[in-house]
Amino acid sequence: MADLPIPANVTVDIYRTANPANPLPSGPPDVPQVPGYLKPSLQSGRYGSAQWLKWTHILIVPPATDVRDAYNTQLDPSRQNNNADTVVLTDSGGVNKTPFYVVFVEEAYRGTPLAQLRVYLDRFQPSAWPVDSL
Repeated sequence: MADLPIPANVTVDIYRTANPANPLPSGPPDVPQVPGYLKPSLQSGRYGSAQWLKWTHILIVPPATDVRDAYNTQLDPSRQNNNADTVVLTDSGGVNKTPFYVVFVEEAYRGTPLAQLRVYLDRFQPSAWPVDSL
């Protein structure tokens, strides 16, 4: 896997499919321990009128990363949202996990030293917030 064009600030696991009723997957990840750069992007992700393209974070990963979205078209009434991947971020203590729905994957700067995938994510609501960190 190629390197990131910027220093990583997270390592994530990628799971096939998404389940809003139970967003934290069990079992081994399909793509484990992917280095990435995660940044919040709530304000930018809520602009526009696109029905399905809403996101809270952007994750930059190496260009060969196997990460999948369910985007087909804005006009597709049979869209299968559960076909998108779930990205899971585990805290530095290895205890708390935050799942994200993969909204859209975009290839950027292909063929240059800055080559990357931009993964637009929508954070699922965590099952429990760490109370001691507030």
